[in-house]
Amino acid sequence: MSMKNLVTFITFFPLLLGFILAAVWWTQGGSFESLLTGLGLLATITGIFGERWASANEKRIEFLRALLNECRSNEVILSDSRFNPNSHKPGRPIVFPRLIISVTETAIASNVFAERQDRELFSLIHQWRHTANEFNRRLDITELRTFTNLSPQEIRSLYEALQESKEFNEALNLTQHITTFLKSNYLKGFGDSEVLTPSRN
Repeated sequence: MSMKNLVTFITFFPLLLGFILAAVWWTQGGSFESLLTGLGLLATITGIFGERWASANEKRIEFLRALLNECRSNEVILSDSRFNPNSHKPGRPIVFPRLIISVTETAIASNVFAERQDRELFSLIHQWRHTANEFNRRLDITELRTFTNLSPQEIRSLYEALQESKEFNEALNLTQHITTFLKSNYLKGFGDSEVLTPSRN
């Protein structure tokens, strides 16, 4: 038994046992005191469960907001002019912006999207983490090669290869797909504002 399950058992078993005994007490004597005791224990049990559910739901919504913001930031990064070879000064190596995966990493580690209703999203963010890491490694290699005194033509060829690479296209397509998925499954628009809601699928 995990520590979490053990704590849950220790917390709720005495309350549940007390509620059962209060119910038996009420059926035997029908006293007002037994009824109040049972109702008090029932309110305590449901209150604890309700608080835990509300806390978990609020955490999930905050992660959804942060994940959407991270996707939008990565779309901006991938549209940066530095990824366009035609915008570079000939023969001058540049440093590229990296894709952001901090929210993705935290969401995966916390298992906040591990429930059945979020199964597809959980799979997508795992895929995104892998894709973003691969793309960032490709940037490391490209920068390393361009800063080793290559000719302007060779540098341009490397930048063109980067823009046409599988890693770049996969990163661009996947971040757009996740953004669209979040909007269509978790967002409801109200004017200029957007409100995150649990998926109804």
